[in-house]
Amino acid sequence: MREDLVPGNAFPDLRLPETTGKELALSEIARAQPLVLAFVRGWWCPKEQVRLSNLVSLQDEVQREFGRIAVVTVDEPYVNGALRAGLGADFPFLSDVERRVADDLDLLELTDETHRPFLPFTFVLDSRLVVHRIWCGFWYWGNPTPDELRLALREINRGEQPSYDPQAVWEAGGAAPPDAGIDTPVVWIREDSQGHELWRGVHQGEVPEVGDELGRSFVDGRPWIVRRIERANGRTAIHLSKEGPLGDPRLVGHHMTAGPRVP
Repeated sequence: MREDLVPGNAFPDLRLPETTGKELALSEIARAQPLVLAFVRGWWCPKEQVRLSNLVSLQDEVQREFGRIAVVTVDEPYVNGALRAGLGADFPFLSDVERRVADDLDLLELTDETHRPFLPFTFVLDSRLVVHRIWCGFWYWGNPTPDELRLALREINRGEQPSYDPQAVWEAGGAAPPDAGIDTPVVWIREDSQGHELWRGVHQGEVPEVGDELGRSFVDGRPWIVRRIERANGRTAIHLSKEGPLGDPRLVGHHMTAGPRVP
């Protein structure tokens, strides 16, 4: 493994074709949210079939808590497509057929001269694509269990989101300071109508003006409006709240769906 791939360092923003042939970057997949990134031997490995099934079993939970999962193999996109469909996965499978990424990151399994696959590494990255945890599953028991992945994502969530302890934040003034949580120059903070912090994320691009719209709620479609800009200790926070009538609360939507359950 390349020497710079250690906790605390940024992971390269890889760009590879997914199952349709369209190229995707890790940053496009993660969308500034924590990412479980699995490098997988391929469809032919029975141990990897079990490993991938464990990831599929987690996908509803990860999606529910605003995280992402991505898989990289050396198989062709159409092979990855068949594997993905067979597993019932709803996360991207990326293809590194020419082993360029595998060589660059020094992640090839050298003892398999037939397939020349990835070593089964798993990385958990935070919302800035910074490495948080690493596992190598050359021996199957070296792979993270679902509970270990849950704990790693919990650690990231606790560190990035002051509202992990919501009552303490609300009682201290509604929203945590700009330099709390995610270690990034500019954050947006979504709040309720009374200024209570809900969650925060990485803001990319120019800092907007007060009154600007910064996206819409995936729950009820109302716009997130910039209420104030706060700066402290070299960091900037964009405070947002929704605007417009709430509408019928029975008709709110959600960004996630739960897959079918097998008895």
